[in-house]
Amino acid sequence: MKTTKKDNPMKTKAKPSLLAYREVVWTDEIDAAIGLESDSIIGLRFGISPRSITRRRRKLGQITERTQATDVVWTKKMEKQLGIKPDTELAKLFGVSPYWVRKRRSELGIDAHVIPENPKSERKIHKLELTTGRIASLGKSSDVFLAKRWGVAAGTVTLHRQKLGIEPFTKNQDIEWTKGMLDLLGEIPDGRLAREYEISPNSVKLKRIQRRILPFGKNEMDPAPDLPKDVIDLIGKVPDKQISDQCSVSRVSIRLYRALHAIPLAEYVVPTLHNWQENETAMLGTISDGSLARKMGIPREQVCHRRRSLGIPPFDRKGTIRWTKAVVAQLGQYPDHDLARRLKIPQSKVTSKRESLGIAACSHNERLWTTSELKQLGTIHDTELAAVIGVSQTLVARKRTELGIPPFKTAGPFDWKPAILKRLGTIPDDELALELGVSYQFIGQKRLELGIPAMRRSSLKWTEEILSKMGKISDPAIAKELGCTTGLVRMKRTELGIAPFG
Repeated sequence: MKTTKKDNPMKTKAKPSLLAYREVVWTDEIDAAIGLESDSIIGLRFGISPRSITRRRRKLGQITERTQATDVVWTKKMEKQLGIKPDTELAKLFGVSPYWVRKRRSELGIDAHVIPENPKSERKIHKLELTTGRIASLGKSSDVFLAKRWGVAAGTVTLHRQKLGIEPFTKNQDIEWTKGMLDLLGEIPDGRLAREYEISPNSVKLKRIQRRILPFGKNEMDPAPDLPKDVIDLIGKVPDKQISDQCSVSRVSIRLYRALHAIPLAEYVVPTLHNWQENETAMLGTISDGSLARKMGIPREQVCHRRRSLGIPPFDRKGTIRWTKAVVAQLGQYPDHDLARRLKIPQSKVTSKRESLGIAACSHNERLWTTSELKQLGTIHDTELAAVIGVSQTLVARKRTELGIPPFKTAGPFDWKPAILKRLGTIPDDELALELGVSYQFIGQKRLELGIPAMRRSSLKWTEEILSKMGKISDPAIAKELGCTTGLVRMKRTELGIAPFG
């Protein structure tokens, strides 16, 4: 169902001409209008960005924005129906916005109407027998769809798929939001709506926030994701994927932050093909593709394509291997992907060698854990053990959980020495966290407990002196001098078209 800009003003994209907060001369006329209508409508009227209106409204002490110009006159007959039917249905009946129905119901202390669950299937749940055909179907359709076909719980299908190392099914096309789906937003929990329509809970949450609908059973909008200041400064100016790749932040968190603050998506600029130099080509395969891409300031796909076209194996993978009797004896005894990790070669080479010798594939697809590896579970961090034995951290954590082994933790709580406490708020949380070897959330929580305000990095001043150093010294060195992250320096250098140092 398509919504027009008139029906949903909050989705109207802000034009580049809309003024930012610091560019606005805040008059009495603008301040008087704030709060009478939504922030987006006020912003469009005066040519100001909605985000700036929201900031001004909060500065004036107005916590929530008005979604309708006039209040609703509630009669006793109307109030008796609250909670008996869904809020959206009553809103249509009364000819008002669902916001006012929820608001009045909350004021009277009436619980929201709960739509009854769909009747559960009467099919008998039994143990799943994985045949060759069923294994081939895993990952080709959603786990929920396959579970209904085979008469088992969806979790059973998911568990078997994960054990076999098969990626989940994902739909490439956009979600078609029908009128019935939109009416259920906020009327039932996001997770339940996602399960019933077989879509991602994050997609439901994002759609609900975009339409400014409160979460089910709550009187406040979802809290904004806790993102670093340097990431927040880039949102709306740089594409979400680029921010996610460069700053190692979940793209979902960035999209939720944009939706909550009505920030339009930055325009995607197609990257130009990189002109490879000899020294850059020599680095292919010596470090991971992602690390080299970040170092050069180009997309990872270009690095991966260049490496493959030259026949260079990926980092930590050998190009050739000597097939000794001991190595050949392992073919078919272990899954190809497991043996490839052990030998540090591409999986395709293992599969090709096994098939050329007429050796059948391993009958089981689970990793065979040695006694020494099992003894190390829980004695060191999962990430450390994963690096030692050449598997993913997820696989180690899953095996440890399966055996009921608790995760490794350092002895005793963190020792907050007086010298460390004095530094809280004097430098950014992420820098202190990196220095102490803990997460920045852990630092932020302790700082909030003591009532210490966070230190925010001031806006960077790109002086001629700093710009003249770009490409002549490393990005981390410039970042250290400015007191910012390496990602911000790299983005500025790329924007100016300056090649990286070295």
